[in-house]
Amino acid sequence: MTLQLLKSFFVYNELEQSILSDYGDPPFILKHSTIRNFAISPTLSLKLRVFQSPHPKGHKLPSLPLIFLIHGLGGQLNQFQYLIDNFSHFSEVLAIDLPGHGRSEYKSDWQIYEPDHLVKVLETVLLACVPESGREVVLVGHSMGCILASKLANKLGIRCVGLVGICPPGGTPEDKKKIQDLQRVLYYMPSFIFNMFRAVDRAGGLHSKSVSRMVSPATESDELRVKQIRWNLQVNTNAWIRTAYSLRTPTRQEWHELDMPVYMIGAEDDQVTSPANIEVIRSWLGPKSLDIEHTIIHDAGHACIIEKPEVICGLISDFISKSIDVKLSLGWQLAFLASKMDKWSLKNEDKWRRVQSVSARLEGTFFRGMKTLRQDDETHSPARLEEAYPDITDVIDISREAPPYDPTTFQRIRYHKFPTVSKLPPTREEVKAFISLVDNDILAAHKQEATEKEIVVAVHCHYGFNRTGFFLCCYMIERLGFSIKQAIQAFQDARDPGIKHSHFIDELHVRYEL
Repeated sequence: MTLQLLKSFFVYNELEQSILSDYGDPPFILKHSTIRNFAISPTLSLKLRVFQSPHPKGHKLPSLPLIFLIHGLGGQLNQFQYLIDNFSHFSEVLAIDLPGHGRSEYKSDWQIYEPDHLVKVLETVLLACVPESGREVVLVGHSMGCILASKLANKLGIRCVGLVGICPPGGTPEDKKKIQDLQRVLYYMPSFIFNMFRAVDRAGGLHSKSVSRMVSPATESDELRVKQIRWNLQVNTNAWIRTAYSLRTPTRQEWHELDMPVYMIGAEDDQVTSPANIEVIRSWLGPKSLDIEHTIIHDAGHACIIEKPEVICGLISDFISKSIDVKLSLGWQLAFLASKMDKWSLKNEDKWRRVQSVSARLEGTFFRGMKTLRQDDETHSPARLEEAYPDITDVIDISREAPPYDPTTFQRIRYHKFPTVSKLPPTREEVKAFISLVDNDILAAHKQEATEKEIVVAVHCHYGFNRTGFFLCCYMIERLGFSIKQAIQAFQDARDPGIKHSHFIDELHVRYEL
């Protein structure tokens, strides 16, 4: 055991070597990342990895704020993988590896790693990548990234229209003392000694202290733990020591001076930055943040952005659309784009024809999903539906407008109109009303008639994926005992590829996990 421990000080074990054989760059991040040389000052240039993905429909939309992601101490932009995937659907996204972190260049000058200097780096990157001087920015920071985001926000002034802090440090006296105690020893600690501590900390592999410190005890995913080990191993010791030693948390006055909506997210099981920081920092914020309800996520640790990505994405998306700019929501953008074209143009008709008409019955339910009918269509009209699917007893039409078919031509099937708005996740009230329609109108009516025929309800919006899937998932979760994952999977199995809009899936997690 002693020899094995000594060996671990100098050589990675088989698990660590296997994990490090793949750097772990997600394909989308790899596609949109470059290493660029930035002149930070007349005497300093740094090679930094930058991720920048343009909005796929940006040229067709009004000017939108950019989302700038800032990682924490020892972190890297890959940790924002799920947030990047989500935000890139409705915004241009920018992120970097800070100096000495991830794939960015390390230099030994201690001054580089001071918070004010790191903010200068962020400001330089933003100016180089987004040359429009008036372009608005939403800042999202994780851990130490919250510190840098708050300082950058004050420097940007009116350009910064919102700030999200995930697991912010330094609010409580206990949290500040923990940082100060660490800093007292870092300046005098040789890197090889620190590496020995790191090796001991990694003992236990997937369940080592180095991993368990970052994730919740409720997190069982080995895949997630492998990610965390990889990021831990990729930390540059010298850069970590310099950054941690120079760390200075914002003062009460600095938080109060933030003249934009600020939203804080904490994690219940965070062992690195206490969730108690949220309430303290909240009390310091300025008037534009007074009415914002901050959130503590359950069953998540400091790595909550990979433990609960759907919840995090849903919460941030809600904050951005409600408190910053409604145009920064996928629902608004899709509705805006749809308003510029004929909903039933030939292009959309071709798309409609390529979509599966009626799904298989969702396993464990009495539901089918389908696309809207066409009155005179040869394969998917009211008459053809009754002929091809004798098991269907009821149709719920959740489209907002009058359907492109005549419901009165149904001979056997009962038609129910339940209008909802496209592109937006149904509200809680709409879900409650939908469940009531199914239980109190459809099921109750058939029960009253005492027929032996099995009830099968087909639900459609336009194409039968997003709103249809959302309502059916809600019913399965609330009335049939499905978990969120089981409900989403059941719909996908019956009607591939399932719910397409990521913000609909995020909303399911926000609604039923919190």
